Amino acid sequence: MKAWKRLSAVVLAVFAVAALTGTALAAEPLIAAAPAINVQMNGEPLAFSDAAPEAVDGRTFVPLYAVTEALGAEVGYDGAASTITIQRNGASLSMVLGADTASVTEDGQVRTIQMDVIPYAKNNRTYVPIAFVADALGCGVGWDQSSRTVIIVDVDALMGDASFDLMDNFAAYCEKQSKDKNMSVAGTLDMSIKDKSGQTLTKPLTAKGSVNGVTSGTKAQLAWELKLSDLSELAGVAGTAPLEQAMIQQMLSVLSDMKGEVRIDMESMECYLSLPMAFTGKEEDTWYSLDLGAYEAQLLSGMSMAQLNQLEEAGIREILTTVIQSMPLTDSEYSYTAVAEVASIYVDLLSDQAFTQTGNTYVAQGAPDMPITITLAKQGGDIVSADITVDFDSSKFDASLQPTEKISMKLTEHAAPDKVAVKMDMSVEDEEITVELALDVSCVPTSKAPVATLPAGVQAVPMN
Repeated sequence: MKAWKRLSAVVLAVFAVAALTGTALAAEPLIAAAPAINVQMNGEPLAFSDAAPEAVDGRTFVPLYAVTEALGAEVGYDGAASTITIQRNGASLSMVLGADTASVTEDGQVRTIQMDVIPYAKNNRTYVPIAFVADALGCGVGWDQSSRTVIIVDVDALMGDASFDLMDNFAAYCEKQSKDKNMSVAGTLDMSIKDKSGQTLTKPLTAKGSVNGVTSGTKAQLAWELKLSDLSELAGVAGTAPLEQAMIQQMLSVLSDMKGEVRIDMESMECYLSLPMAFTGKEEDTWYSLDLGAYEAQLLSGMSMAQLNQLEEAGIREILTTVIQSMPLTDSEYSYTAVAEVASIYVDLLSDQAFTQTGNTYVAQGAPDMPITITLAKQGGDIVSADITVDFDSSKFDASLQPTEKISMKLTEHAAPDKVAVKMDMSVEDEEITVELALDVSCVPTSKAPVATLPAGVQAVPMN
């Protein structure tokens, strides 16, 4: 498992979707047959001169040549076999009129796809399911119920001619250090919350945490601990009623020292968590089970584990393209703009064209409204580290914002033959409160293997 690539893809997807699109459906739902179905391609409506889109069995069908022209694809038709062939960007899609299966050929690999609707002929026109065709040919597809519009986004066109050789080099180097190895994980967390006025908190609240365990390509066993200090400060904030104070003191006593464990098996898609009673309200720490497969789409931002597996040998461009294709498209007025902005951010920060080289250092600087700097370091022929710095001061963008916030973050990943280390320092400051957080995690090869099953004799409580 290319853990670095998977983590990067999922994190990027989560930020992109959360920041620009919100919660939405990723595919066209079942709808009743009705007129005036619209199709939008890259933010522009498609015109149908002689045959309009139709709704059949809750799916939108459009004339074959109209959709292939819009996608810039080549189309062929074998009348004797009633077979449609659509070719685009090295991929070939074949469908048979009246059949509920299709085949996609890409990079010499052929896969068969089951369809819940079938293409058909009508009035000397061949109609195909637009969402299925666009998705099979690598486009993002969605549905705006309010305007009855199929939304199609050509993600490859948004990425343009951007290349990602530098980031591919770094990903390959990180992968080389941990490939086919079990890795021992050790990490620390330090956090402090300070009240500059001293009115709410007379001294800083602090938290110290740790995580230790073992991971492999598909399994993880990690134990964590969190110690909070100076929590008595919170008791004074809450109130002075004796009963209230007693309850708060008891809660703070429990919260001051918490421990837990997580065990994950990505092959069986099972997760087990041991949570402290402070979280569960039970009389003792309790193990819970979570079926990751049931929440796969939500956890992976619309992508399935099968899709991620297909990206094992993919480059950064393919991963980013898949992430963008998975973004929900449900607003015909705004969705394309949002997706285009995400693609622009990726290209402007991560592509080779974004970096300026000075000696063995490569630096990419975000636009003024994207205060991010990425610095790559090269040794020999390898990119061995990546530093990501975010320095955001809200007053620079809107002086009327109250309170003014300053956000600074630096994230570093270094890979070496005997160690992979990730370090993050972040601070958030407004007029009253300052929060500082430091995270330091290192991974080294180990002969130990993670245990991803429940401890012997333990019964887990299923989590909904």
